Amino acid sequence: MFTLWFMGRPSAGKSTLASRVEDRLVELGYPIENLDGDEIRKHLHPDLGFSREDRRINNRRTAYIAKLLNRNDIPVIVGMITPFRDSQEQARDIIEDEGDFVLVYVKCSVETAEERDPKRLYEQAREGKIERFTGINHPFQEPLNPEIVVDTEEQSVEDGVNHVLAQLEDRGLLDERLDNEYNFSITRKEEQEVIDRLGDLGYLDR
Repeated sequence: MFTLWFMGRPSAGKSTLASRVEDRLVELGYPIENLDGDEIRKHLHPDLGFSREDRRINNRRTAYIAKLLNRNDIPVIVGMITPFRDSQEQARDIIEDEGDFVLVYVKCSVETAEERDPKRLYEQAREGKIERFTGINHPFQEPLNPEIVVDTEEQSVEDGVNHVLAQLEDRGLLDERLDNEYNFSITRKEEQEVIDRLGDLGYLDR
């Protein structure tokens, strides 16, 4: 089982990319769970602020949830800024107890992210109206060895999605066997091909 951890600056395109990858994985038959950073913070961690330690706690708690889901054979997508390298590695250490950890760096310059920012948060941070805003008045550390890099200034959303899925296939993460359901080896893709063929022959109602 695996967790895809999308990280990057605010407005880099993490949520958009993660959501589109989620859609494609659902189409492939994976019961994916998307832990969106904003939703997690709002509903599960409203007690936390944006200090370095609070961000670290937020990342640690989220990684633990992903670990539990992986333990129960549920693949996970996480979209969080994760601005500090120690938190990036902490998430890896926690999740790799139960599944594969794939760090996806959604790369984008500060200038382009600010242009995309619909809430003008970058502008407010520069004016001193927002404290501890990542990349402006709070640090952002690029990951040293991410498994996947998607440059949203150079790649379209669709190209980014295809790149992520191709990397997952190369790593063998999209060829998980369904041995628990069958007494012979079969992949999810092969299972779907059989279902489609039976449907074409009229053996299944669609």
